[in-house]
Amino acid sequence: MARLGFLIDLTRCVGCQACTVACQNWNGLDPDERFTRVARHEEGDYPELRSTFVVRQCLHCEEPPCAEVCPTGATYKTAGGPVLVDDEACIGCRYCVTACPYEARVFDDERRVVRKCSMCFDRLAQGQRPVCSQTCLGQARICGDLDDPESEVSRSIAQPGVVKVAGTSVYFRLPEGVDRAALPPDFKAPTLAFVWQSIVQPLGQALMGAAAAAAAVSLAVHGLRALRERGKDHGRQG
Repeated sequence: MARLGFLIDLTRCVGCQACTVACQNWNGLDPDERFTRVARHEEGDYPELRSTFVVRQCLHCEEPPCAEVCPTGATYKTAGGPVLVDDEACIGCRYCVTACPYEARVFDDERRVVRKCSMCFDRLAQGQRPVCSQTCLGQARICGDLDDPESEVSRSIAQPGVVKVAGTSVYFRLPEGVDRAALPPDFKAPTLAFVWQSIVQPLGQALMGAAAAAAAVSLAVHGLRALRERGKDHGRQG
């Protein structure tokens, strides 16, 4: 299976927000809900002021903490790379929202589930480009197979000025003179993921085990009582 990734070429981004609007339309998002955002970044002082537009979205982490803390497995990483959410399994606890290091998740109040960028996995499965890539006026977004050296994305990330956000599936190409600090930081597992894995999850499993045992004992006790009462009633009738 292809290992999918994104190159976002900020030398081509004009900040038109077409990607944001297209994404909202395709995913049925409200105007204030965004899976992808384009923000202006400025550094330096006049007359040496430099500015660029920077895209913020899910970076489809290689070891996503959102999946690690999900108690139902609703958030999961596909073999090809995109991190997805199963709406049917999501219980709306929002642990994943807190664990996401890139603030890339939206909570759907009406459906009571968490939603996010899927890298347009449904479109990719049909041989189509992600809607943000297809809509981009400057052709700043390229999605494809990172393992294929002849793919457009592989050829593009080999160009000068390209930076990979370590631990993710996304690369950026920076305009000349713009510092790496303008980009999302390299992946670092949040404290919540460690706390969840080392404390909360084992404790929860233990409590669930204890609760299951207690429920079994309770059912057994109630069953014995019911049998005893039926025996008494039978004795009275005899």
